[in-house]
Amino acid sequence: MKVVCVCNGSISDYDKLKKYILASDYIISVDGGASHLRKMGIDPDILIGDFDSANPQDLDYFIGKGIEVFKFPVEKDMTDSELAIEKAFELGAKELVFLGALGTRIDHSFANIMLLKKMLDRGLKGSIVDEHNEIYMFDSDFSLSNKEGCKLSLIPITEKVTGVSTKGLKYPLNNATMVLGTSWGVSNEFGKETAKVTIVSGILLACLSRD
Repeated sequence: MKVVCVCNGSISDYDKLKKYILASDYIISVDGGASHLRKMGIDPDILIGDFDSANPQDLDYFIGKGIEVFKFPVEKDMTDSELAIEKAFELGAKELVFLGALGTRIDHSFANIMLLKKMLDRGLKGSIVDEHNEIYMFDSDFSLSNKEGCKLSLIPITEKVTGVSTKGLKYPLNNATMVLGTSWGVSNEFGKETAKVTIVSGILLACLSRD
């Protein structure tokens, strides 16, 4: 099952991101993400969060339509995004896409990116998507398709990522060791329609990004 979580972060182009929602099997509105969904004319399957940043009118709109609510206290040990991951896992999700998970609060944006590790550990195919980026996390071999205008950055998030080899990129790697705290893997370019990356050990953040 493919689940999309819509958060309260920045979304400036609804048309560009709406396709991810329409291609999903289940929609989770995360806190103030209800406002984005209402503007897009899309009903979520559930509402989840502490709702401290949610517009009460948007919440009332969906509650009035019978959308199920999972409300949590403001003072808690998990962010609303992490609660959404827990709920998606409970529902049997296999793939999880986060929209509106990046924004002006760098702490929230970074924490959401690091939650890709939780999704990876749970066996979920996780991603964070906005108008300019698709962000993934991998601990084994993977492939990503070229998208117009995108560059691919490979960023180690463990102390070392060993045995990194690539095919289909302009600047290839061959059994390389990538070290945390360096920018070596940033802004590679596609040489073919698909880039293939192999990993022996460690974890990579993979970012498809366009200006």
